[in-house]
Formats: sequence, structure tokens, C-alpha cells
Amino acid sequence: MKKILALVLVTCLLLALNVSAFAADKTYELKLSTTQTDTSMIYAGMKAAADKILADTDGHVVVTIYPSSQLGAEEDMIDQALQGMGIAVLTDAGRMSSYVNDMGILNMAYFVDNYEDGVKVMGTDTFKAWDEDLHKQGLHPLCYNYFDGSRSFMGHKAFTSPADLKGVVIRTPGAAPYSKSIEALGATPYNIAWSEVYNGIQTKAIDGCEVQNTSAVSSKIYEVCEVASMTEHINLFNFVVCGQAWFDKLPAEYQEIVEKDFQECAYQSAQEVIAAQADLIQTLKDNGMEIVEVDKEVFKDAAKSAYEALGWTELREQLYKEAGLQ
Repeated sequence: MKKILALVLVTCLLLALNVSAFAADKTYELKLSTTQTDTSMIYAGMKAAADKILADTDGHVVVTIYPSSQLGAEEDMIDQALQGMGIAVLTDAGRMSSYVNDMGILNMAYFVDNYEDGVKVMGTDTFKAWDEDLHKQGLHPLCYNYFDGSRSFMGHKAFTSPADLKGVVIRTPGAAPYSKSIEALGATPYNIAWSEVYNGIQTKAIDGCEVQNTSAVSSKIYEVCEVASMTEHINLFNFVVCGQAWFDKLPAEYQEIVEKDFQECAYQSAQEVIAAQADLIQTLKDNGMEIVEVDKEVFKDAAKSAYEALGWTELREQLYKEAGLQ
């Protein structure tokens, strides 16, 4: 009897060792989709995270980045992530508002003035509750703190007041925080894929776009737009979001590494984007664009109606209070 028990124990031990060895050898693959080109600064920031994760997990977590929407539309990628596939998306609060409505406020016109203030909002109890809500719906944000700079209007003429934008068709993402903000600032919002914007402006299907300097340079918007009106109306924070089901498959140590490395590399990327703004504007100038400074207070006053339209006037004040921005 003792021999049988000993044999059973040895067998169990060997099975456990085999399972552990299998887990240690297992590779977890994550495809990260983005609309950004492979020449953009934020792509470089994501590549830094992918490289660090590969090194820190000894090659067991492999993140491959697919630029220029190679895998498909952002909404389709989010759906696949929800289904448990090894898909992640570089997205933003506007698109996440489809799952947690109030989170969209982060992409509203003139919500925060800079990167640091946005990060403070992310540290509030309200924002943390939104994060939990996303988890419950099957999405797992790996980081919230990539940053691509502020968005301004670019087109064929200067827009120095909301009145100048009346009747002007401006491309913006389709999510309500974007469309309502652009409408409040005076323009007619129109949603097409970013990959179609260059041709849309060139063929006069649209009059212009609102875009951050990093993308304006990497996409060569200066070839089809003559003027950049520096409204700097939306500070663009980007999130890396995967499915909760895929994340739950990772061993705990890899979960910690993936989140830590994305957050650290996102912060470093943000600092590089902030430091590059003067050079990016100079690149636009060097390629023939006129840079027009505007009275932002006029646009800020106009933006208030967008908060009223979406029922976020009180939420805005609440978040400012929690984040110590008042």
C-alpha cells in the first residue's frame, strides 16, 4: 500500500513539474492595432514597450504592432478583443465612451490644458471607477497615458474664431465627444477614416481636419493644407486596451510586467512628444504651412455648449475638484 501511495505521489509530482515547464515555455502573443503610421512618434513609443516586454518576460510575451489600420477598423479590433482574441488597440476616451459613457469627457475640447493635468484626472476615484467598469465589460486597459499632443484645425484658410468655421466641413472621429466639440467650435463635423483624410482634402470632399502635429507631419498633411490654426482644443491621450479574457490567460508575473512596461514607456513617449512640438511646428512651416495663433479664450467659451449638450458640465467640475485642478 505504501509503495502504491509513493508511486501516486511521484506521478503527481512529475505531472506538476510538466505543467509548470509547459507554462514556463508558453508564448503569449498580442497583436496591437493602431491607425498611426510606422513613422509616427507614438508608434516608436509602442515599439519601445513591445521590446521591453519581450525582454522582461524572457521572450514569453510577444507584442507585434500593426500600423496604419492594417488589421482593420478600430471598432472591429475592439470587438475581437472582447471575444478573447489576442488583440489590443491604441484607442482613446472618445471611443471608450461607447462602453463607459462619462469617460468620453477626457476627449472634449479644452477639458485639460496639458498632459500633467490629464494624468491627475486619471488618478481620481471617478476615473478609477470607470476603469473597473471597462473590466466588467470585458476590456482591460493596459495603460491610459500615451499622449500625442494637442489637436488644431488645418485647412485652406485661417480659423481665428468659431465664426470662421461656419459651414466648414472638418474631419473628426465619429465619437460624440469629438463631434459635439467640433460642432460647438463652429465647424461641421464629418467622420471618415484617418487614412482617407489626405485624399478627402485633396479632392475637396472635406475642407480640412483637426489633428495633432505629430500626425500632421507623419501623414504629410502640409501637402494638402495651407494653414494651421493653433486652437489646440483637444489634448489627445491614447489608451492601449486588450480583452480581459486574453489578459486573464497571462501568469500573474507577466500581467504585472505588461502593465508596468506599457505605463512606463507611455510616459516616456509622452515626454518626447511634448519636447518635439516646436520642431514639429517648424517642419510644418518648412513645408509651406502658415501657422496662425488664435485667441483660445474665444474657442473655450464656445466649447462650453458641448459639455451642456452631453450633460457633462457638472461632471467636469467634479473631476477638477477631485484632481485638484480648481
